[in-house]
Amino acid sequence: MSSRSMVERTALPRLRKQPGFRARLVCGAATLLAAGLLTASAAQASGTTTFCLDQANPSYATDRTVATAASHVDHLTPRFVVIDTSDKTDAMKARKPEFFAHLATRCDLVMGFPVDAGAPTLPDGVTASAAYARTGFVLAARGKTAPSFADLAPKTRVGTSYLTVPTTWFAEGHGTTLSEQEYSTPGTLYAALAQGRIDAALIWQPWLARHLAAHPADIAERRVSMPNADWNLVALYRQDNRAAAARFDREIKALSRSGRLARLIAPFRVPR
Repeated sequence: MSSRSMVERTALPRLRKQPGFRARLVCGAATLLAAGLLTASAAQASGTTTFCLDQANPSYATDRTVATAASHVDHLTPRFVVIDTSDKTDAMKARKPEFFAHLATRCDLVMGFPVDAGAPTLPDGVTASAAYARTGFVLAARGKTAPSFADLAPKTRVGTSYLTVPTTWFAEGHGTTLSEQEYSTPGTLYAALAQGRIDAALIWQPWLARHLAAHPADIAERRVSMPNADWNLVALYRQDNRAAAARFDREIKALSRSGRLARLIAPFRVPR
């Protein structure tokens, strides 16, 4: 679930290995730090909801906060099964097709899975909750404001992460007038932007939000009106946990109506 883990659009060209993400972006890997935790069915019986979270997922803090707030709507106690796909062993397991279906047996809901808002695709063996956050790829630039992708001047140096969705935006239209420069990770992409080696970066928003929270900098961002730029964060579940998923959806609706959900996911609200 790190930014190299789950944003991959397998139907898009060049993205089979994850939007630079499916080995690390949102919820993937497998050596669970859950020994001794209640099983999902036992947790439900005891008035708890169990959530799987990936510490390597850039949305980890938001996912945990949303899960906790949702549980409290129904006066339930959240329990967490925490994995870390930045670990090499977990990252290898996360690449296996059956990974998410297996992970979903260890909890009621697997938080933080990104799906393309326009063409959602899910792993086999699991279903998705309603979306609880909207995020995606943004254009970041140094300074107080970021330009739109359409307003970038010809030959502007624009960085992308290898095998991510934005790499497909330079094959036609306005993108062909720009100078694309690819980097191996979001970290090396951001470093190039911060050091002035590129003029703008097309980067996964949760990664940028987490980085800037830890390392404040004069970096602005803007949403991008391009194909497959917008993504939803959802929770995955197996059919035997559909009751817990339905309850989670009701809880998210309650948080949305009260205005609290918007405050919880505020880091993902950026100018268009």
